[in-house]
Amino acid sequence: MCGLVSLVLASAAHSAPVVSYFPKQDLGRLLTEQFDLASIRSSFGPRRTSAQRTFSDFGMTPSKATDDDLVFDTPGDWFYEMIIVNRRDANGDGIEDLEVCFIDKALNGGSYNTAQSLLITRYSKNSYATALSFSVDACEKAAVK
Repeated sequence: MCGLVSLVLASAAHSAPVVSYFPKQDLGRLLTEQFDLASIRSSFGPRRTSAQRTFSDFGMTPSKATDDDLVFDTPGDWFYEMIIVNRRDANGDGIEDLEVCFIDKALNGGSYNTAQSLLITRYSKNSYATALSFSVDACEKAAVK
């Protein structure tokens, strides 16, 4: 009997709808205004104040903002890109996540150049989009070298 109850509960959990706090359109704009840069290691870390949490807080305007790609390209300065390769409940908590490849590259003569796979979630319509400690292979899926 316990096995049957477990099977029913497990099947109900898999069939429950996934909740999403990410928009179907204008995802790039939302990430510009709501992605919490404090949730990742990046070139922003050394220069970020407690009041600077998002790209918008740094006064940055994207050169490209679509539903699957967000780019900040400042020639002679820095290049940032967030490639959204998948939208799904990757960690099984019932909330939609984004699998993202985040590229952070110095264009000012420095050697800083990283690409990191991130799992980003958002727990409410009023919260930041935050990177979780969860392994995904977004950069491999985006074919970033």
